[in-house]
Amino acid sequence: MQITILGSGGGAPSDLRETASLLIREDDRALLLDAGTGARRLVTDSRHLAGVGHLDVVLTHFHLDHVCGLPYLRMLDVTATIWAPGEWLYGTASADVLAPLRRPPIAPEDVSQLYPVHELRAGRQEIGGFEVRASAQPRHWAPTAGLRVGDRLALITDTAYEPASARLADGVEHLLHEAWSSSASPRYPECDATSADAARVATEAGAGDLTLIHLDPALADHAPLLADAESGFARVQLGRDELVLA
Repeated sequence: MQITILGSGGGAPSDLRETASLLIREDDRALLLDAGTGARRLVTDSRHLAGVGHLDVVLTHFHLDHVCGLPYLRMLDVTATIWAPGEWLYGTASADVLAPLRRPPIAPEDVSQLYPVHELRAGRQEIGGFEVRASAQPRHWAPTAGLRVGDRLALITDTAYEPASARLADGVEHLLHEAWSSSASPRYPECDATSADAARVATEAGAGDLTLIHLDPALADHAPLLADAESGFARVQLGRDELVLA
C-alpha cells in the first residue's frame, strides 16, 4: 500500500500546500480521502492514477476545503464513486448536500449520474476493496468523520481533541492528525486540534508514527508545531504535499 499526501494544508491553499487530500494506492485500486485543492495533483500528474480504472472518494465532511476538488473528477480518465457522511452525521442525504457542486451553474455539466454518491456509515465497511472504519467527531464547527484504512492509516482532521480518536487509531502504523496551531498559541481550540493534541492521540493510540496535516496557511512558520508535538511523541513529522508514506 502506498500513501501519498496530495494536500497537507487546511482552510485555503498556500504557495506550499494545497488543501486536504490523501491518496491510497494498492495495485490497481485507489482510495482518495477528501477532495480539497490537493486533488488537482491527480489531474496535473497522471502518474498518481496510472493503471487505475476506478477511484473511490471518501469525504470526512463537507467543508469547502475538503470537497472543492470534486469537480476535477470530470478531468480524470477514471470512473468514480463518492462516499460521504451526510445521512449519518447531518440527517441529510449526501447527494443532496453535494448537488450544487455536481451540476450547473457551478459544474459545467451535470455529473450526478456519472459519479454516484453513497452514504458513509459509522463503523466498518468495505470501500473499493479497502477495509474502512469511520468514527464520529462532534467537536468541529460541524461534525466530521475520523477514518481508518486497515491497520496502515488513520486520518483525524477537523476536530478538537477527541478521546474516540485514539480508539479509532489504536495500533495503526501511520497516524495523520490535524495540527491547526500549537498549544502555546491555540486557535479555535474548541473546534480544531493543536499539535500537542495530535501527539496525545498518537501516544494514546500507540501509533507507529505521526504526520501533522491540515496546517494553517496563515502561519509563516510551521516549525513550532513540530516542536510542540515532539514534546509528547517522538516519531513525528510535518506533512507536506507529495510526501509518500512507505
